[in-house]
Amino acid sequence: MHASASTHKQAADADVTAEPCVAAAAPAVEPQVVTRGETHERDDRAPDGAAFVDWLAFSVRAPAGQDRRWLEETLHSVFCVSRDGWADHGRGWFGYEHRITLGAFGLLAFGGKTQNQTLHVELNAHACRLVTDWNAVRMWGEVYSATITRVDIAHDDEHAEAIDVNRAREWFEAGKFNVNGRPPRSEFIDDMGSNQGKTLYVGRRGSGKTLRVYEKGKQLGDTTSPWVRAEVELRNKGRVVPWDVLMSPGKYLAGAYPALRFLCQEQSRLRTTQRAAQISYESMVRHLRTQGGKSLNVMCKVHQGDGVAVLARLVREGMPKRLAGLEDVLRGIETFDVSDD
Repeated sequence: MHASASTHKQAADADVTAEPCVAAAAPAVEPQVVTRGETHERDDRAPDGAAFVDWLAFSVRAPAGQDRRWLEETLHSVFCVSRDGWADHGRGWFGYEHRITLGAFGLLAFGGKTQNQTLHVELNAHACRLVTDWNAVRMWGEVYSATITRVDIAHDDEHAEAIDVNRAREWFEAGKFNVNGRPPRSEFIDDMGSNQGKTLYVGRRGSGKTLRVYEKGKQLGDTTSPWVRAEVELRNKGRVVPWDVLMSPGKYLAGAYPALRFLCQEQSRLRTTQRAAQISYESMVRHLRTQGGKSLNVMCKVHQGDGVAVLARLVREGMPKRLAGLEDVLRGIETFDVSDD
């Protein structure tokens, strides 16, 4: 016989609040498995690690006697979201009266008569890479009957060996993205040779399933990078997105469209994050050199080559938006000469 719902929640509360997020423990009691009429596909032939979670959004009601502080503690202890930079800017969010920005990691929304006493969380890619135990997250979501409203699952091909935007277009034209015999909607964004990056969209958000195939390296600022990302966005539009997707993202990516079933290379989130940080850093240096290099040269002459004195007049606290959330990774990346050829 399964334990009652209140027993599950008491057990989860004990585990969620016990330890800071070094390696969050899963609730000790296995939740009841409930079938809710899931409609999208999962391909069990694909490896779980062929994709990774790159965005997670969910809504949940706090247990009786609890308020949003219960969820704030959960975000820290189970989801490993740092408390640094959390701020309430006095704005709402899509029908919620209040919105707390979780530093560089997303948002927490609450309040509002039309939201049926729910709390809503959006966790971006920076937040998802910090999660140490997706099984603990899955069990927490199932125990508290939280509803996933969006999840992005991604596959990176750093050398465009298995997939690129042009091949994806050919597959679309050949019908390899057809579901139930019908082609989904599509849109192609061409950079017209600017090397800013091309993107192919398949599906539409209104249907709850969208694929983006885009030149990730170029998007980050490296105009010569071959790095391509295939990313499926699932929403709870006419479907229930199960918490199991966090444990088997590769299977759900493969099951989204027939053309994706061959993407089986094991993904390394650490390698992807380091590469993204490296490209973003070098792009920042190039822009700084282009926009302020001559001014810095003048300052160095005025200060007789004293670089410390120049930096003392220029440096201020904070991070550029493109590098926010990557502070820990930046300390270990390699740097390259970005001088003009």
